[in-house]
Amino acid sequence: MSSREAMSELNYFNYFTEIEEYFWQKRGAHLLVSPLDWAIVETWQKAGIPLSAVLKGIDKAFESYARSRRAAGGRQLKSLTYCVDAVLEAADEEKEIAAGTGPVLPKAKPDEETFSRDALRQFFSRNIERLQAAATATRSKYGQVRWLRNHTCFSNMAP
Repeated sequence: MSSREAMSELNYFNYFTEIEEYFWQKRGAHLLVSPLDWAIVETWQKAGIPLSAVLKGIDKAFESYARSRRAAGGRQLKSLTYCVDAVLEAADEEKEIAAGTGPVLPKAKPDEETFSRDALRQFFSRNIERLQAAATATRSKYGQVRWLRNHTCFSNMAP
């Protein structure tokens, strides 16, 4: 499976939040990620960089920053901008590692539909009967009107 296919399987929102939360953990503070940082994450996502490579790159960037003079002065790493090069290096490393593994075949989709037309027809018929019984039981004008609306709606939906 290519990295782009893997990215499509990973929910867009999850990709962003995983990176944001990991960055928060590494910083030790729950501060908002800047719009520039979101743009960087979006660039990684569109480039098909796997989440694992991004997290490894963030780790490497924090390790490098911890060894720097800025960190010795007590300053925190405040932006993902500092992590860009490390993330790209980690992505390249993952590509090299995966180079000899061969293609990953996508999972075969089942031939059967999740719900057959007959099962759906039975479901809607059963619910129409239940709605009719409930409307009859209440014997209110409101219940009858609602039943008619639902019956019409379900009748139109039945395959």
